[in-house]
Amino acid sequence: MAVRRFMHIGRPASLTLGVVLFALLAILLLAGAAQAAKPGAPKAKAPAGAIATATPTFTWNKAARATTYEVRVYDAGTLKVVLKKAGLTKLSWKSSKTLPRNVDLMWAVRGVNADGMGAPSNVSGFKIKLAVGNAYQGGKVAYIFKSGDPGYVAGQTHGLIAAKADQKTTGVQWYNGSYAATGATGTALGTGFSNTNMIISVQGAPSSGYAAGVAHAYQGGGYTDWYLPSKDELNQLFLHQAKIGGFGPHYYWSSSEFDASTAWAKAFDLSSPAYAYSKNGASYVRAVRVF
Repeated sequence: MAVRRFMHIGRPASLTLGVVLFALLAILLLAGAAQAAKPGAPKAKAPAGAIATATPTFTWNKAARATTYEVRVYDAGTLKVVLKKAGLTKLSWKSSKTLPRNVDLMWAVRGVNADGMGAPSNVSGFKIKLAVGNAYQGGKVAYIFKSGDPGYVAGQTHGLIAAKADQKTTGVQWYNGSYAATGATGTALGTGFSNTNMIISVQGAPSSGYAAGVAHAYQGGGYTDWYLPSKDELNQLFLHQAKIGGFGPHYYWSSSEFDASTAWAKAFDLSSPAYAYSKNGASYVRAVRVF
């Protein structure tokens, strides 16, 4: 009896390869469609560079397929998020939060839709400038150093901060009970701190009994480097008293000694020059510090 032989005929190799390629193409097309469904990248416009307001308005260009946007602001030094706002439907948004001044910041925006979050925009850097009268580091900015001033550094912002209020509600004496030359004769910007230390070294530990001691003992904002301003530093407080605030129609002490029995004081309700006033007289104290 003849035996029938059956032969298994396999698929041609070209057909198998075509099926695999078709499957790969389908996968790629599906992945591409999913990616295309997410928003494109918007473009961050403003703020950028140095700005004045601490509650800036952020603006950006439209991103394809975006239904809402999310803005994030970072501290450029630490990369920590300092502000985040999601669910924005327009191409601009004004922050209601006060951002830190004199700090390098950067921000970016992303589009969002039902398929997810899109690619981020370009990163835009900005810094909020300090101005006289701004609240900063425990007080109010009283003066910003200019080229030629002690403490000036090109490309950086430094200056004087005044306490927000007088350190006592009544006047105090300059001396600590006896007339003595302290050597605190510096009158220029930058000399108040060393003057204060000289006065304390001669007149004793800081106390509430005399002007330099009162200023040195102040710790507003948690800072411990407050001092009695020199004659020229006190004059900057006088010139900007309206923006700093809290001054009364009083004489205020400087840390600048004129001689063993007198020191420079200035009337804040008059435009007259500083006056060499007896150290046993009562004048007011407004502490300052350098930032």
